[in-house]
Amino acid sequence: MRILVVGCGKVGSEIARDLAGSDEVDSVVAMDASSQNLKLLRKRVTRKIETVKLSISQKTRFHGILEKVDLVCGALPGRLGFDLMSETVKTGRDTVDISYTPRDSFLLQRRAKEAGCRVVPQCGVAPGFTNMCVGDASRKLDQMKSVEIFVGGLPEKPEPPLNYRIVFSLEDVVNEYSRPVQVIDNGKRKKLEALSGRGLTSFPGVGRLEYFLTDGLGSLPRSYPKTREMHEFTLRYPGHADMMRTLRVLGFFDRNPVRIGGVEVEPRQLSIELLRPAMSQGSPEDFLALRVDVKGFSHGKKTHLRYQLLDHYNRRSGVSAMARTTAYPCTSVALLMGRREIKETGIVTPERIAQNDRLFHFVLDRLAERGVRMKMTTLS
Repeated sequence: MRILVVGCGKVGSEIARDLAGSDEVDSVVAMDASSQNLKLLRKRVTRKIETVKLSISQKTRFHGILEKVDLVCGALPGRLGFDLMSETVKTGRDTVDISYTPRDSFLLQRRAKEAGCRVVPQCGVAPGFTNMCVGDASRKLDQMKSVEIFVGGLPEKPEPPLNYRIVFSLEDVVNEYSRPVQVIDNGKRKKLEALSGRGLTSFPGVGRLEYFLTDGLGSLPRSYPKTREMHEFTLRYPGHADMMRTLRVLGFFDRNPVRIGGVEVEPRQLSIELLRPAMSQGSPEDFLALRVDVKGFSHGKKTHLRYQLLDHYNRRSGVSAMARTTAYPCTSVALLMGRREIKETGIVTPERIAQNDRLFHFVLDRLAERGVRMKMTTLS
């Protein structure tokens, strides 16, 4: 296998490193528009990795690279994810993408099927691995009534006042705090305000955390429209949501430019640059807390399935828990694609893959081999 990884930031670099370590992969082409990202990747690993400084907007050169690889892993910011998948479909390349794209990936369904290729969108940790957990639960239950997802990447040693440190694209973090939230509430699909629905929960091994609604269900409402309740919550240290909501209400996340001293400034971009140093303070050690609760009926009995995971920063490799838990579901699905284990063409969702018990356990086993272990329990 020769695999192209597009985007080599915090997560993409780990995708490239993990694939290069697989005996099934002959070579990895790591592509990024940033020389610095590629330089950092080369410092970590050189075996089987070729780096290319290129943007997906340079279409002629990009298509030339696509023609020479077997499949693609996308790890660009959300605003670029759809464009990447559009280009890979044009060349008929199988693709696994981790970005949360604002445009519906199913718009590429017809073209992907005509090209005979497979595209797995939103295949990171959430959406992605969380969707796989729901897909596994849907296979075990006769009827699914409710889905509640709780997930968050947080610093082990929080620095006030924000008590948060960037573990992936800051642009996408701000998107989480401002984008309308898709949910299923009482059997109806609705859009709610991000950062609403707040509450407190206790997470084993961590302690008390706050949760609030974010738009992380991905394709789940489309896949399971008959579910009565479906929500995704982000986890943070208590108090963080209040601060972010205040910034949003005051207009700091607005895209419409304001004129200051004769110069037009976009509040959102200014806020991102001001938040960047505040959200880069402290040590890089982080953890990823994840819980997926699925309730329904099995053989006529009420059943509650729980999927729970707590992963920590790897001090030996210097890789964050967020990068690990986002990268490894993506690389696992990429290997399944390379083996031709995923037969269906077109848009193939993570939950669809996990409906196959063997494929889901392949992903779980690869995560466990890397120290990312999930606990599955039946509570009732």
